[in-house]
Amino acid sequence: MSGLEGPFGALLILAAAVLFWWSAVNAGDYARKLARDFCQRQGWQLLDQTVALRGLWPVRSTRGLEWRRRYRFEFSPDGAGRRAGELTLTGRKLVRVWGELEDGGRLIEPE
Repeated sequence: MSGLEGPFGALLILAAAVLFWWSAVNAGDYARKLARDFCQRQGWQLLDQTVALRGLWPVRSTRGLEWRRRYRFEFSPDGAGRRAGELTLTGRKLVRVWGELEDGGRLIEPE
């Protein structure tokens, strides 16, 4: 018997699932804040309901194994049009954020 059978194993799996869900919710809230801050620095309006998880994978970092998350968002530079942006987090560290410019290029931070 491995010890993970029965109620203890079920409880352990449930705890892991709750921890993962809690982490995902907090990361999403943090991504919204970072996207909003980025847009405010540029004088753009973040369209709040557009921040969405696009990718999730484990990576090794100096802190050990962490989740890398990629979020897409939309913003309006002038109150009328919509443009795309994206940010990447490793754990709670912002790796990169970018916003699409009118000429088709990208404004990328940090750079």
